[in-house]
Formats: sequence, structure tokens, C-alpha cells
Amino acid sequence: MRALRLLAPLALLPMLASCSALLDVDTGRLDRADGASAVDLPTVPDVPVSDAPTGDIPVAMDAGPDATPLDAGGDGATPDLPVVDTPTTDTPTDVPVGDAPPDDAGDPCGGCDDEIACTTDVCDRATGRCVFTPSNALCPAMNVCDVEARGCVRVDCRSDADCDDGDRCDGAETCSMGRCVAGTPVRCDDGVACTVDRCDPMTGACSAPTDDARCDDGVFCNGAEVCTPTGCRAGAPVACDDRVSCTTDRCDEEMRRCVSTPNPCACPARGPCVSVACDATRGCVYAAVAGYCDSFCVTGATCNVDSGNCEGGGTPRSCSDGNACTVDTCDPTAMMCRNTAVDADMDGFAAARVGSTMCASGDDCDDSDPSVSPRAMEVCNGVDDNCNGAIDEGGVCGVPGDDCTRVVTLDLTSVTTLTVAGTTATARNDFDTVCGGSGPDVVYALRYPTNAEVVIEVAGSGGADHTLSLRDTCGGAEFVCNGDATRSTRDPRVFLRATPGSGATRTSYVVVDSPSAGGAFQLRASRTAAVPPASCNTNPMVNVTAGGTVWGYVYTNGGNHSSTCGGFNRDEDVLRFDAPRGGRTAVNLLLATSNYVVYARQDQCGGIGSDSVVCGGALATVVANLNPGPAWFFVDGANGSSGGRYILRVMPP
Repeated sequence: MRALRLLAPLALLPMLASCSALLDVDTGRLDRADGASAVDLPTVPDVPVSDAPTGDIPVAMDAGPDATPLDAGGDGATPDLPVVDTPTTDTPTDVPVGDAPPDDAGDPCGGCDDEIACTTDVCDRATGRCVFTPSNALCPAMNVCDVEARGCVRVDCRSDADCDDGDRCDGAETCSMGRCVAGTPVRCDDGVACTVDRCDPMTGACSAPTDDARCDDGVFCNGAEVCTPTGCRAGAPVACDDRVSCTTDRCDEEMRRCVSTPNPCACPARGPCVSVACDATRGCVYAAVAGYCDSFCVTGATCNVDSGNCEGGGTPRSCSDGNACTVDTCDPTAMMCRNTAVDADMDGFAAARVGSTMCASGDDCDDSDPSVSPRAMEVCNGVDDNCNGAIDEGGVCGVPGDDCTRVVTLDLTSVTTLTVAGTTATARNDFDTVCGGSGPDVVYALRYPTNAEVVIEVAGSGGADHTLSLRDTCGGAEFVCNGDATRSTRDPRVFLRATPGSGATRTSYVVVDSPSAGGAFQLRASRTAAVPPASCNTNPMVNVTAGGTVWGYVYTNGGNHSSTCGGFNRDEDVLRFDAPRGGRTAVNLLLATSNYVVYARQDQCGGIGSDSVVCGGALATVVANLNPGPAWFFVDGANGSSGGRYILRVMPP
């Protein structure tokens, strides 16, 4: 309740309201109509002109005991002023003190400003209250007005269209309460191991082109394996036939080609006046021995090349010694018979056997192959190369890749996938790895482009368990490994993230190791184009659902994320994990690099630090308990770190 009570001089205001032309608002003086001197008026504090009563309504005032009546008419008479009660206004009790309208005729609310830039502030004259209305239009793009936060707050989306990444393969994204929610990814799997299952981002349609490289067993002579829509199909063995009758044709696995060796013994024999040779292109070549038929050897005759006999009455000299292990010839120049040991392959060593006859003076165990002789070196080919009675002796058939002298090279620069079969069962233990490999091992030299994503995985067969270890030199230190001797059901796997700004070719030595006893395995290496890092909108991300060790890179791009245990918007890398249906999944994360933190999110990739499911530092196992659906693993910079390599081990059940 508020009543109008003024000091005595203010009693003049009701009468002066109708005489506003006589009031000099600048001097506060009243000019008399009759020209008399002006009357000084006392200053009226804090009373707006609009609040003064108007018209001829006199207002009673408490002038005090010493007040003198005002002669308003100029005749000296003191008018009797009737008392008029000014109505009072009850202030509603539910209006805050700060919202009560002050004595301001222009704005009964007294000026409205909640000091929040994204609200429109107006005065409701009917109620005398300030009204503050949030307006998203006053905020930048992808922001909304949040009164509790007293300003604009950034959100991921305002509609489903803001979340659409244009990729039909990862499902339809939706916007829920300002946050983007991932859709259900399209699953492409035709169940055939040698096809490349892929999804078209534009249409969401699955395709499965065949990849012959996934069927290649690495053996040349058994033919090229091919991939069909139903699986791998064996190739036809390499047929080696140069169509030359006197050559010995075979497939050489080490040289990876057909080899044809001339063999004169394969030429049909003719008479003694004809010599025979095997030409690698023309076949059997016969020529008459000069002077044979009219000399010491044969007199009075000529040589018939077709029959090999002297004709025309001559009588040939018989030089036969009756020994099948010798070649009996007559030398017309020396005029003597010669009986030389059979050396059909002309390698300088006499045949140890001719037909069914054993030759006591011969030591060439295969006189049809010049690569076999007592002076030949034993190689791993299933043949007694040095004719000592033993086959592949001296450890020449060590497992390919058994050590650095037998390393097998795999080139991933010209193909996208390589698959080789191997075994550690007969290999030695030459390498040590921190991932549990204490048994026999083999090594491969893998060449690959550093600007690509490379995945290396090994699958054992027959219950064999293996580990993977990588190093820069064959005998050098290990820089990343993966394997778990207690989990034979999970295949070892290593992800090599692309190196930023690099297009060079790198060679890493891949060691397939065994925790104890060795066994057969299949090693597969594949590459894809580089995946941009540290962005929740990047699609596809590097998917680590199957588990493995990631040799990744934290990029110097300013950072977009943080967590409760560190990061604080420093640099980071983001990986994708799809938790299976059927309950919660516990995934162990082990970050082996200092000055970084690792954390996981679900429901949405982007968010604030408190949105993390779990968060931890380096060298300690962090357990992420995930609901079914997509999850995101972050490796984030902390403690002033900048871009660089990290090692993260992802261990699903």
C-alpha cells in the first residue's frame, strides 16, 4: 500500500498541473500572470511530471504549522482546499522485489534487463512484470539459448538433418535433445572368406567382390588359386612342356617358372656313323661323323645319316666292349676305339646307372639332370642333389622365415591384401616378444605404404596359438605386439595407423611367434586408404571391434574432446567399437604410452568430459562396461603432450 504524502510546498502541484505553461521546468520558478515577480518553488525530488495529479482537483497537504497559504489567484485570499484521498495500489505478494514497478510513468516495470544476451526483455504493462523470452535466433549456428547457463550453449544438432553424415552404411542418424544419436549400421557379410564385403555409402547397398589374393597359398607350381562367390577354388598345376622331345621339363618352385634341360639320351639311337645332340629349340640333331665310313673305323663306305650306318660296301670296325656303362666309338683320326663312361647330361660326371645296369665307375645318380652331381649343393627340393644317398639333408629345408637368413618378403605396396600359409612347428625360437611368445617363430619382411591403414592378423589352425610382433629391423627391438597365450580363441591383430603427411614405403619385420609348441597358421595383411583422425563425423573410423593392438598417431589438430581424467581439448585420435547384443560387454583398454589418457563414450561420440563411460591414464588397464551398440575410444593428449605415436591394446571378451 502506497499513499501520496508530500511536503507542504508540493501542495501546489495539483493546481499547477493545469497551468503547465507557466512552469519553467528549467528554473523551477512560477511566473505570475500579472507580471509580478516570480515565486520560487521548492525542488520536488524524484516525482515525475506524469505522476502529478492533473486537472483542477485540489490536493490536501500537510504544510506544517508555520506554512503560509498560497495566493494562487493573486488576490491575497487563501483558498480552502478540500482533502482528496489518493487511491493506493496493493503490490502483489508473488512479485519479486526486483520486479516491482518503480515510480516511472513511462515503464511501470522500471526497466527490464536480465543481462542474458540471448533473451528478449520486455515489460508487460498489464501486470507490471518483466518478461524474459529465450531466443535461439540470437545465438550463433549450432547453439541454443540456455537461461540456466546464462547464455548460448553449443549443441550437436537442432534437427535430424544436422546429424546426417551422408553415409547410408552406418544407419540413419537422429537428433535427440541436441545430441546426435548414431543409427544402426548396415551389416555386409556373405559368409565367404575370400570376398571383400563392402557397403556403398551413397545407397547403403552391400556388395562382395571377389579377391583372388585371399586364396593364394604362396605355392607357384600348383597353379593360381581363384576366389569364386562360393569360396576359394584350387588352380590347375603348372604344365611344363616346351614341346621339344629331348628336353626334361619341370616346374622349379624356387625360380617360380618352368625349366627345360636338354637330354641327348632322349633322342632315338642311330648307327655309329652318326652323332646326336639335343638342341633346346630344334630337338634331336643328327650329323655324320666325318671320315667314319672311309677310314680306320670303316673303309669303302659312306654314312647314311637316317640309319646311322655306313653304306656302299664298307666294313665298320667294331669297338664294343660289351659294357652298357660306356659309350663305344671309333676315332678315325686317332685310328683307335674309345670306350668312355656314359655322361648323358655332360656335367662331367659318369652315370652311376644306365638302364638297369649299375656302373661301378659312375657317381652321377641322375645322369639326365646336369644340376644333380657329386659337386652340386643340396637344396630343399625333395631330390638327392649331391648324390650322397640322402635327400634334403643338412637342414636345407628349414621353415621359410625360420630366421633372418630365410626371411620371406611380402609386398603390400601393389596389392590391397596378402595371405600366406605357414607353420612354426619345425622352426626354432629366434625372437623374444613381450606378448607371450616363448616358442618357435618365423619372420616376414612386410613392405607397405605409410599413408595407408594396415591391418596384420594371424589365425592358427588345429588349436595352435600365436602372437604377432613387429620391429624395424629383423633382429631389432620390438615396437608393437599383440597376442594372449590364455585366449586361443582370439586371433592376434595389429593396426598400423597411417602416418600423417607421409607417402613413403616402410618395411616392418613381422614375427609370428608361439607361446609354447608351434603349429600351422595363416597370416593376412591388408591395407585401406588413410582414415582422417580425431573427428566424430569421420566415416568410416578405424574399427577395433575384433580387438588388437593399435599403433596409432595423436595428431596436432587443436583437439575437440576432453575427459574427466585429462585431455582438456588437446590432440586426440578416435577409434570405433561395436558392442554386441545380448547384455553388457566388458572391454579392457591398456594404453602403453605415457603423457596420454584413454577414455570411452557411448550414445554419442561428441560431448563433454563428464560424458565418458570410463577414463584412465597410461600403463593401467581400464575396463569399459558397454551396452549393446556403437562406442568410441579416445586416445587424448595430456600434460602438455603434442602429436605423436601411441600404443593402445583393445581386449574384448
